[in-house]
Amino acid sequence: MFIVSKLWCTYHSPKDVPLCLNKSLEDLQMDYVDLYLIHFPVAFKVTDDELFPMKDGMVLTEDTDYIDTWKAMESLVSSGRVKSIGVSNFNISQLQRLLSVAKIPPAVNQVELHPYLVQSDLVKFCKVNNIVLTAYSPFGSPGRPKEYQRGAMDPEKILQDPVVAEIAKKHQRSSAQILLRYHVQQGIAVIPKSVKPNHILENTKIFDFSLDEEDMKALCGLDRGWKACVLDS
Repeated sequence: MFIVSKLWCTYHSPKDVPLCLNKSLEDLQMDYVDLYLIHFPVAFKVTDDELFPMKDGMVLTEDTDYIDTWKAMESLVSSGRVKSIGVSNFNISQLQRLLSVAKIPPAVNQVELHPYLVQSDLVKFCKVNNIVLTAYSPFGSPGRPKEYQRGAMDPEKILQDPVVAEIAKKHQRSSAQILLRYHVQQGIAVIPKSVKPNHILENTKIFDFSLDEEDMKALCGLDRGWKACVLDS
């Protein structure tokens, strides 16, 4: 088992970084985690115990520099309570800035990826810089509440896309298996969400077939820049 946890956005102040880790370790009843990620490059304002401090429909942010946060993350590795550190939702310019000063480069960048959000430049950058990419929301996050969906530009129906369905029919697989294989075949780790045992089992059965060049080209051709997870700040 490989245990991953994240530093939440209200804990970016360097003095708060170990506090957040301690809470996670206490909840997990563990002495260390294998991988610890900065959840988001922007710090949220600390207001009581709110996860998303809001005002007038916007998330309240603070000016804490993620470089300072990263230095505190590096100290966690020295303490032995974290084996590896990484980031989440970082773009290329943020990664470049971080790499220019980091003593320990980020091992992982966890971002939203699927054929409606290909992010080919980010994929190439991470490969060149030996940063493992992990894809979240590989199915477009269809289970999100309606109030968090983005109307006509939401990727939540990617499982029903005719191109995905046609490739699934060709390989006698489910659309979900095609979308997962699309990532794995690019060397990208992928973390689908499911609570149904049959879906969880199905999601593991993606290592006994391959997508051909035509399949991959068709899937990449679906790119629309559509994101499921967007923060207004």
